[in-house]
Amino acid sequence: MNSGNFTRRAVSKLVAGAALATSMSVGLAAADVIKLGAPIPITGYFAADGVTMEQAIKLAAKHINEGGGLLGKTIEVVTFDIGDLTPDKLQAAAANLIQREGVNVLINGYGGMGPDIPAFCPYGIPYIHNDAVSSVIDLAERSKCGAIFNASDVDVNYGEAVFKQILATGYDFAEKRLAIVNGNFEWDLNIAKGLEKAAKEAGWEVVYSEEVPYETTEWTGILSKIRAAKPSLVHLELLDPAVTTTFMAQFKDNPPENALLNVGYVGATPGVDEVMAQGGAEGVLSFTLNAHLPGERGDAFVKQWEAEYGQKPAMSLAAAIYDMTIMWAEAVKKVGNATDYPAIADAIRALRYEGLTGTFEFNDRNYINTGDATQPAQLFQVQDKKRVRLMIGTQKTGEIAKPSWAK
Repeated sequence: MNSGNFTRRAVSKLVAGAALATSMSVGLAAADVIKLGAPIPITGYFAADGVTMEQAIKLAAKHINEGGGLLGKTIEVVTFDIGDLTPDKLQAAAANLIQREGVNVLINGYGGMGPDIPAFCPYGIPYIHNDAVSSVIDLAERSKCGAIFNASDVDVNYGEAVFKQILATGYDFAEKRLAIVNGNFEWDLNIAKGLEKAAKEAGWEVVYSEEVPYETTEWTGILSKIRAAKPSLVHLELLDPAVTTTFMAQFKDNPPENALLNVGYVGATPGVDEVMAQGGAEGVLSFTLNAHLPGERGDAFVKQWEAEYGQKPAMSLAAAIYDMTIMWAEAVKKVGNATDYPAIADAIRALRYEGLTGTFEFNDRNYINTGDATQPAQLFQVQDKKRVRLMIGTQKTGEIAKPSWAK
């Protein structure tokens, strides 16, 4: 026998055996993993929120895995950057996460506010988001997307809620005059509609209203018109922190006399933290869809987040995304199968999950009505370089401090 041939045959058998063993181990490893897809904005306008989304999902997955996993399997988080939430990015996310990676669920804070529905709906896997815009609910219904859930209320309702919360603080407004400046995203437009509706119902007059593009950096002309309108409350709704902070800075240079300033949802995001730390946001109001509630569970969550990331969780989305991830895992446990997507969707609808941000109880349109018994909206004001809670739903928890420019 030729020893060279024997050696080559032996090596070939060893290589083949190793390849088979590797293939089997990969297959077994895959069987022991449940993949969670996170289509999130890592770059672009919304990157500050995107970082929070990824951190919250990974922290929830870590806690599930430390508790023995989900159905005895390890949760693996797979992220995909959806940038500025354009349709092409959402389609690419679907191809990468669902077709290539084979994820079993999609979770994010907001994922396109429209383009995410046609991108993800055809696959039938659970998609839990917080787009919070009315048209997304309509589109999901028309497309018969029974496994898509908006884990909050929607824009118009929040516009109404935040105005009512401001009035409920009991702040002594000199006059009932409201000025609104908003961007051209649907969220911005519908928040403005909700504000206007609630203001008029309360006997207020909308003395100024302006829609602006997201590229706006020079506010001199608009602020001049606002001052001329003499509002008691100015509301800015733009989802870009950089644009919002330029407005705040120029507003304070020559503010309308006696007017409060509310910068809406973006004021609760990490995107304004640096300005807040430098004292540039003192007296400014903001709100969020569902921050963690105060109390023992909320305090424990803050400590866990600080231990993991070395900073406090963002009021805007951190606890909400954590809740959404744990809620999905609870639904999977009830079903006993991470791939029975219709059953998981039914389980989510039937759940009354008590989370850090309130109660997750979906209505018949697969979103959650805000309220004290479900998810109360929260109103904040920056005082001494910190966000102070003023309202949780209809409950007053703090006093509005009259800003220096309004004294």
